[in-house]
Amino acid sequence: MKEQIKQVLILLGIIAVIVAGLAWLTNSVGQEVPAVIGGELGGTLFVIENSYDFGTVSMAKGKVNKEFLLENKSDKNVQIGEVFTSCMCTEAELKVGNKFAGPFGMQGHGGGRKANLVVKPGETLIVKAIFDPAAHGPSGVGPIERQIVVSTGAEQEPISLQFKAVVTP
Repeated sequence: MKEQIKQVLILLGIIAVIVAGLAWLTNSVGQEVPAVIGGELGGTLFVIENSYDFGTVSMAKGKVNKEFLLENKSDKNVQIGEVFTSCMCTEAELKVGNKFAGPFGMQGHGGGRKANLVVKPGETLIVKAIFDPAAHGPSGVGPIERQIVVSTGAEQEPISLQFKAVVTP
């Protein structure tokens, strides 16, 4: 049983590294990245900051969070569809105006559901990343990289928001 858990954790780590690498290749860190995800509505969301470094986080101090802002600078609505995270230790909550959606998690574990929010021209979508450093237990110390993926289900590339941290006991 213990060996199976170790194998699952190693597999999850490998998947997280692959997703992080793909996300890094598709996004330019620290620059305004136009991410067209409007589907048939045709709007465009602009992501000014698509990655964040929490630095050192302690398991003992509990969850940490970061809000990513995505602004609709176009003249058309943007329909937010599927939202998921790269790991069960991460959740995402979305807010547009006074409407909320979430929490969203890892696909197959509460993630991969549709947010069904519309971001109108001039509005901002807030994507709140919530990371629980204690989720993996004592073996979860060290550097981590996680992602939140936001899409419309359209043919355009989904938006990947990333964060990293070094987890301590």
